[in-house]
Amino acid sequence: MNLKQTPELHSFLSTYIADAEMDADEQATQAFIVASNSDRLQKVLAQAQLLMSAKEFPVEELGSEANRWFGDADEARAWFQLILNTLSSAQGASSGTDTLVVKDCNGAQLSEGDSVTVIKDLDVKGGSSDLKRGTMIRKIHLIDDANNVECRVNGSTLVLKTIFLKKA
Repeated sequence: MNLKQTPELHSFLSTYIADAEMDADEQATQAFIVASNSDRLQKVLAQAQLLMSAKEFPVEELGSEANRWFGDADEARAWFQLILNTLSSAQGASSGTDTLVVKDCNGAQLSEGDSVTVIKDLDVKGGSSDLKRGTMIRKIHLIDDANNVECRVNGSTLVLKTIFLKKA
């Protein structure tokens, strides 16, 4: 297996690790974790695990992309395992923080991009019109509050309480 078969990992190594000193590899990996979304982090982690489990470890290619010199495959694997451990610990930490559950008036769980229906006439403060019962709202956006969602209605961005919404 070579690094060209793992494009996300290849990009991570050439962008974050190649310019860092060997002592600062963990800090460079942390910088990648901060700058990346969870989807990209998951892809890099999966590709790193795949590379680690490969029969033929690409020592020379890994060394040239990461700007490192390794004496043998064991030394390269040990270095790469440290990077993999840092990525794994961040993946575990990020998956544990996404525990916010948003529910509608009936207790159905709402997700990003769901469509909802208004169950009661609502006065819109500062708006020219009100939201009538039965109004369908598409593509809601979850915010850091389990009792509110953000949405766009008639060109205006509104924050609505979930107790007045029913999943469509």
